[in-house]
Amino acid sequence: MFIRSIMIVTAALAVAMPGTAQERGTIEFGGFASGTSFDNSLNMNNSFGAGGRVGVFVLPWLSLEFDGLGSTASRTLGLQDVNVGMVHARVTAVPLKMGRTSLLIGAGVNDFDTNFHLSYGIHGLVGAKFDLNDNLALRVDAIQDRMSMGGGGNRSIQAGLAIYRHSPTTTQVVTRDVPGPAAALTTQRPDSVSAAETARLRAIEAEHRALLAANARAGSDAATMAEVIHFEHDSSELSSAARAILNSKVAIFRSDPEMRIVITGYASQPGTEAYNMALGLRRAEATRAYLVSQGVAASRIQIATRGENDLVIDGPGERADAANRRGEFRLLVADPGQ
Repeated sequence: MFIRSIMIVTAALAVAMPGTAQERGTIEFGGFASGTSFDNSLNMNNSFGAGGRVGVFVLPWLSLEFDGLGSTASRTLGLQDVNVGMVHARVTAVPLKMGRTSLLIGAGVNDFDTNFHLSYGIHGLVGAKFDLNDNLALRVDAIQDRMSMGGGGNRSIQAGLAIYRHSPTTTQVVTRDVPGPAAALTTQRPDSVSAAETARLRAIEAEHRALLAANARAGSDAATMAEVIHFEHDSSELSSAARAILNSKVAIFRSDPEMRIVITGYASQPGTEAYNMALGLRRAEATRAYLVSQGVAASRIQIATRGENDLVIDGPGERADAANRRGEFRLLVADPGQ
């Protein structure tokens, strides 16, 4: 009954409200500690052990996973202790994601092996992950096995770390001869942002540039406003150097309550365009959160993302990537007529 319920809930949630987890092709590696309660028919006491897991995301919210664990269990009736091995293969879905926390539901097949008992069966999983950053998460799973021999089966709890290895992608560029100057066309990937979203961001950018030109500030304030902050590779966390630059701007924000603050997040070229757009947005959001914590009103701050567009230095390489991982500011004085 438990396995059937897990499979029904998995299918219903996966169809009704699939959550965003990792981009397709991401590989998850994990290590965990485990505790297992065995079926009564096996005459085995609870055991504790450890194991490892590997999985690959075939969709942003769906992965194929394999895990194996080992332990030593004592037996009742004075029987000799035994070594226990368990292997699981399953499909795991992420039906719901709230902030850094993801719900996991899965089902699959399993193998149970001791020196006196060998059995196969099916299992269900309910778990959760808490993202520490873009590459590391804490993970806890509860697993119920139903064995072909052994009655209701075994119950396990697994707790450990999950490490992500993101799949690198490249952008395809197609050129063709046309009358007049040569033009280069970039083929849009299926995961690219929509044309409407791109047009909206360009309109915001154009408005900000016009306002900045009309309300440019002079002297040391202009130099302070022109400073940008930089981030570590694949990270949206503010460094101490970035916070120092932001602190130098806070006095300017406080001195002019009519000033509007526009923060644009950028990313370097590694990764898909959609992933870099999301990373740029997280960087802009982190910058806004810091300014709000320093007393700047959130209503004065607008954020945008450009992803890997408008690169400072074009092309791959650590020097180019480091220059392009930035948060850029357009600090605008509101029009007096507004």
